[in-house]
Amino acid sequence: MAVTNGLDDHQDSAQNGSHVVESKERSAKEIEVLKLMRARSMDVKKASKMFAQHQKWRREYFPLGHAQEDEIKDEIAANKFFIQGHDRTGRPLSFWYGARHFGGGNLEQYKIAGGITYCLDKLISSLPPGQEKFVIIADLKGVGYKNLDVRGWLGAYDFVQAYYPERLGRVYILHPPMIFWASWKLVVPFLDPVIKKKIVFVDNAKIEETLLADIAKEELPTACGGLKEMVPFELAHPPNWPQFKAAAVAT
Repeated sequence: MAVTNGLDDHQDSAQNGSHVVESKERSAKEIEVLKLMRARSMDVKKASKMFAQHQKWRREYFPLGHAQEDEIKDEIAANKFFIQGHDRTGRPLSFWYGARHFGGGNLEQYKIAGGITYCLDKLISSLPPGQEKFVIIADLKGVGYKNLDVRGWLGAYDFVQAYYPERLGRVYILHPPMIFWASWKLVVPFLDPVIKKKIVFVDNAKIEETLLADIAKEELPTACGGLKEMVPFELAHPPNWPQFKAAAVAT
């Protein structure tokens, strides 16, 4: 029987552990690059440019890795973003209140999009192994002219396409009012056909029925007739969010 001292075992274990961490980090980067490749029809040059732009944007606007709570106080106070539950395929869910959004932002604000970035980053941190996409349920009940923000919608679309490619699984839109459709007609020509297929306008009379086909009642937010308690996005605790992940490792 081979005999080794505890220090050697510990060192071997530490080295193996570091290799695992490096492997996971490398795999995560490879996954990101693959998504960028798919988003650019497997064009290496375009994907490389997109990756460089993404890294520059992240370093410039979010040097700590993601938006900080004190940078998005207005978004938090608006109480319009919630994160809770997963659909039947494991995709994390976010619920958005459209009537709590007000337009008028400038292009620089849309480029930074701290509140959206914070929400999407937390959704990605909620992804279970093997899953890459998330789901958004947007409730437009009560939306009026002050909430219709065509420039904001296009800015958000460009933003998600550029910095979160291949992440959007499905968008369910609830209670779209009549005034919404005129603005939608201005937006829809700019949308990629693949994205358009992911947007589902849900019949008011079939909201619970439609959502339950893809989301278990225990995972469906209470605002949609489900049992899952609504969690404001700043209070969501996804396991892979940097602070929570670091705390788990420390313990």
